[in-house]
Amino acid sequence: MQKGAWVYFSPLWPGTWKWCSGKLFEVHEEPILVTYPVSKILPASDYVDLDLSNAAAGQKLYPEDEGVVYQAAVGFKNGDYMTHIYVPKDKYIYALAESTQYPDVTDATKKYLGPKWPSDSPHTSPLLFLYFIKDGPALYLRPYVLESVTFEKVTIFFYVNKAKLSEIANPTEEMIKRAKRIAYYPELVGF
Repeated sequence: MQKGAWVYFSPLWPGTWKWCSGKLFEVHEEPILVTYPVSKILPASDYVDLDLSNAAAGQKLYPEDEGVVYQAAVGFKNGDYMTHIYVPKDKYIYALAESTQYPDVTDATKKYLGPKWPSDSPHTSPLLFLYFIKDGPALYLRPYVLESVTFEKVTIFFYVNKAKLSEIANPTEEMIKRAKRIAYYPELVGF
């Protein structure tokens, strides 16, 4: 996102986020980009849950103020691992609608259901974007190291674009259609 970009929050964001729910905003200053790499060394067939929120054990990648959105480009350094995404901790983004079709790193087949591989979003040219707001639902990444290696250094780069927002009071439907839409997580699962 750059200065002048429009951001629209789905009206399904509940009352906790009434400051943004169903509203259109403009990025009113040049955003500031912050790079933050996170590395973990894991043995084969092991994983770690990375809470990206500001919780005590989280990575603290969320803003602390309303009227701010963090757009994080996520890039994976090459390696023998894959990463599942879920929000909150029990809702996998890349699950299928049938209740038994969800990623499970303990299952020989389901661990391959919907992960992101380093080639999907390389750290030198990330293609995966996540959006964070104050007290937003905790988003988790679960990198899992493949069986083919003894140990792997998993490195995930977060390129956090910090953007201050100004509300557009009376947007047109055309403005809303052209804006970057930020969905509330239930819109991303269950279908």
